[in-house]
Amino acid sequence: MSTSDKETALTPLKTAGFKPSEKERERLRTVAAFFVFGALIYATYSLVIAGAQDILAGTFIQTSMVLVADIGPYFVVTLIAPYFMQNIPYFVRIATVFLTGIGGFLMLAFAKQVHWKLMGVGIASFGYGVGEVTFLALTSFYHEVTVSAYSAGTGAGFIIAPLYYTAMTTWACVSPNATILIMAAMLLLIFVCYYAMDKKHLGSPSSPAASECGGIKYTPIETNDAQAEETKSEDSENNDSLSYQEKFMIISQMLPNLIPIFIAWFSEYMIIQSVITTLAFPNAPFRPRDHYQYYIFVFLGGEVVGRSYLVVLSYVKAEWAEKAKFPYLWVLSTIEVMHLLFFVFSAWYRFLPSVWIVLVLSFTGGVTIGVFFVNALAFFRDRFDDRYKEFAMGYIVVAMGGGTFTASLVGLVTEPLLRRHCMVLLKNDDYCFTRSKAREHIMSQCLVKPPK
Repeated sequence: MSTSDKETALTPLKTAGFKPSEKERERLRTVAAFFVFGALIYATYSLVIAGAQDILAGTFIQTSMVLVADIGPYFVVTLIAPYFMQNIPYFVRIATVFLTGIGGFLMLAFAKQVHWKLMGVGIASFGYGVGEVTFLALTSFYHEVTVSAYSAGTGAGFIIAPLYYTAMTTWACVSPNATILIMAAMLLLIFVCYYAMDKKHLGSPSSPAASECGGIKYTPIETNDAQAEETKSEDSENNDSLSYQEKFMIISQMLPNLIPIFIAWFSEYMIIQSVITTLAFPNAPFRPRDHYQYYIFVFLGGEVVGRSYLVVLSYVKAEWAEKAKFPYLWVLSTIEVMHLLFFVFSAWYRFLPSVWIVLVLSFTGGVTIGVFFVNALAFFRDRFDDRYKEFAMGYIVVAMGGGTFTASLVGLVTEPLLRRHCMVLLKNDDYCFTRSKAREHIMSQCLVKPPK
C-alpha cells in the first residue's frame, strides 16, 4: 500500500462536513427503542440529581458529593470503554446496565447511612456509563434519525425524572425511598425495547443485504441472535477492529470540538449542583427545600426542549432538520458559561428580587445545553466515515463526563464558600441552602393537617 493510500485509509474526517444520510428511514419501533434507551439512561441519572438534597438531608455535606458519586464511575467507564467495548456483545452490555441500575437503586432506597447511599449512586452510575457508550455506539449501525431519537429520549428522561420526583415527594407526599423503587422497576423496559428493535448491529454494518458474484445474486441466510452476535464478534476482530493508532488519531481530530463540550458540561453542573443550591428566597411560594426541586425540574425541562428539536423537525420535514443544525459548538458553550457567571454573581451579591428570575434563566440554560447536546452528536456523526463512526460516537461522552466530574470536584469548594458568604449577608440562614435541615423534615409539610 502506498503512502497516499495509507493516509486515505487513516483519515476519518469527511471534508464535506455536514451531509445528510441517504439511507432509508428506520421503522418506528427502532426509532422508539432508541428514544426509550435515552430516556431510561438519563431518567435514572437525573433522578439522583433531583434527589441529591434529600439524599444528604440532615447534613452539611456538599451537594457535589452526590455528583462525584453519580459521575465518577460514569466518567471512568466512558473514558476507557471505547477501547474494548466493541468486543463485548450488545446484549451483555444491556444486561449490565439493568443489573447495576437495579442494584444501585436498591442500595440507595434501603441504606440508612449517607455513605452507603452514595455507594449505591456509584453502582448505578457505572451502569448508565456503560449504557451511554453502548447506545451511542449502537446508533452507528442505523439511520441518522436514531441519533436524534436517542437525543430526544435523553431530554425526555431529563424532564420526566425531576417531574416524577417532584410530583411524588412534594405534591403526592410519597417518600423518596418509595419513589426511587418505583423508578427502578422501569429499567425492565430496556430488555423490551432491545427485543422489539431491528437488529442491524448483529450483521456486518458494511455488508449489503444482498450481493452478486458472477452474475448470481446471493442473499445472506438469517441466523438467530446468538449466532449473529458470534459472527459479528469474529468479523469485528478480523475486519472492523480499529488499531490503537487509528483510535488515537480519531481522538486527536475530535479534540478541538471536545473542548467546548467539556466547558459546557462543566458550566451546567456547576450551576445545578453548586451555585443555585445556595439561592432561596423568603418571598417564594414554597419552602427552601422545594426551591431545588423546581430549579432542577425547570432546568432539565429546558434540556428536553433543546434536545428534541431536531427529531421533531426531521419528522415534519427532513430538510428542515438538516438546515436547523448548528455546528458552532463554541458559541453554545460560551452562552452556557455566561449563565454560570450570572448565577455565581447572583449567589454572591444576592441582588435578585425573586425566585422567578432564577427559574427563567434555569430554563434558558437548560435549552442551551440541550441544543448543544443534539448538535454535538450530529456534528461528530456527520464528520466521520462509517468505519470510525462507532468509536467516535462512543467517545463523545468522555468530554461530557470529564466536564461534569471536574464540576463536581470544584463544587466541593464553591458551594460551601457561597453558603458561608450568604450567612454573613443574610440574617436568616434558612435561605442560604436549598436542603432540609433534618431527614424527617422532607415530608413534614405532608404531615401538617390543613386547618378546618
